Amino acid sequence: MNSIETLKNILETKTGLTITIKLTNNKKQILKIKCSGKESKTLEVNPIFINAPNEVIEDIANFISGNNKKSSKSRIIKYVRTTLSEKNQDIKIKLNPFGNVYNLNDIFEKLNKQYFNGLISSRITFGRNRHNSRKRSIVFGNYDPQKNIIRINRALDNHNIPYFFVEYIVFHEMLHACMYFSGVSAMSMGHSKRFKSKEKIYPLLKKAKKWEKDNLKIFIGKNENI
Repeated sequence: MNSIETLKNILETKTGLTITIKLTNNKKQILKIKCSGKESKTLEVNPIFINAPNEVIEDIANFISGNNKKSSKSRIIKYVRTTLSEKNQDIKIKLNPFGNVYNLNDIFEKLNKQYFNGLISSRITFGRNRHNSRKRSIVFGNYDPQKNIIRINRALDNHNIPYFFVEYIVFHEMLHACMYFSGVSAMSMGHSKRFKSKEKIYPLLKKAKKWEKDNLKIFIGKNENI
């Protein structure tokens, strides 16, 4: 098992720089690199990198040095996704992606292949029903980065809800997952300009937004389950 000191020594040897490593469990950051001087770098890293295989550490060193930065970043992201996904397998969570109308797994797989090159490793489920007649707003979906789970409001599992709207909500939450794992610097979980720009690749975005605006009243005071 490696240690922070071992990781520090390996990176210093490979980069020729003075490296300071700080562990962080920040949900919005997996790995962040700061310049702390001309010949030094400070790394804020998730604990999963402490025991990373040699090839991943090599990629981190290359990313710091600017060598093959794009390909190194891609491999680091893949390692993060795989490692967190494996860790989440140990979390006993009852998932139910099969509704009476919609199969979330089918929608997820279709979108993953079409827009995310099959790289999203999240699990997906309908949420549990909770009745709140006084609710004045509704959450259609959310993404939990710690458990790497997408939850979709069960109120959408209804013949009166068009497929394109359900698909859009799933796409929206998958994009949150993608953004979370898409870089090794600060990553926003909110609806940033970058997020909204990437969201435009979904071709029925405007149609889905309009449908939501025109039909929001049918959800208010109904089941809330996120």
